[in-house]
Amino acid sequence: MSGDMADRNGDQHTPPMTLVKGVGIYAVLVVGMVVLIALASGFVWFSGVIPFFAYFVCGFLMNRLVLRGLIEWHPVYNTIQNVSSSKLRSLFFWPVAYPGLFFRLAVVKHL
Repeated sequence: MSGDMADRNGDQHTPPMTLVKGVGIYAVLVVGMVVLIALASGFVWFSGVIPFFAYFVCGFLMNRLVLRGLIEWHPVYNTIQNVSSSKLRSLFFWPVAYPGLFFRLAVVKHL
């Protein structure tokens, strides 16, 4: 029962996402998107709507897997406005947003 409560409260003890792992997931998803776009443009039988939906699925996965593991929101800035705008920006513009995030995190970690 106590393990169930910990899962509901978000107190689960999972190892944090590393920057290298986050970049790796990003690279795999970008390559996957390039392959889907190439298939959609190269073959008549491959629907062009699949890359459209895959784009948002990739953004969702990046938010759930990478952003959640890399970013710990400060209690002062943990407002609905700040968190939702950051997550929506990362969802819709993930191919451009995440390299900037990775760069900023690398600067904070290594400089």
